[in-house]
Amino acid sequence: MSLNSTKRAGFILRLFSLAAFSCMVLFAGIVVIQNEELGKLLPPSTSRTLAILFGYVVAILTFNYALGLKGRNFMGWKNEALLVGGFIIVFIGMFLPHAFPIQEVVVSDSWIPFRSEENTHLKPNWKLAWGCLLALPLFIKSWMGIKSMPLWTSLDKN
Repeated sequence: MSLNSTKRAGFILRLFSLAAFSCMVLFAGIVVIQNEELGKLLPPSTSRTLAILFGYVVAILTFNYALGLKGRNFMGWKNEALLVGGFIIVFIGMFLPHAFPIQEVVVSDSWIPFRSEENTHLKPNWKLAWGCLLALPLFIKSWMGIKSMPLWTSLDKN
């Protein structure tokens, strides 16, 4: 396998790894946000939520950078910034509905008079997920930039 083929395959594998890592970080972020035991140490607040959000954004950035260094397959800083920015926007778009949920009150009636109860449930605010669409132009622009690079336009004849 030629060096160009190895770099291209490494880059594609890095994209798959970054997508899987972003999904894992999203799941971990939702678990941390909804953890009641952590709420005893640090009470739920906007600053705690934003600290968790930015911590995971830094994790996504460093994961991509470390894999790019290890595989020696950076595709230019502009393309890399657009690509990682797209993954971060998707992460934030899927994280925000769980970070800032809607409170829903459910009334459970009882057959005993005056014994009905009101329970408050938190439901994700899916209106905030529309922000994920902002990542689409970033992905398109980065892919167009990557496809125009000499590494991707040259054909291997091995």
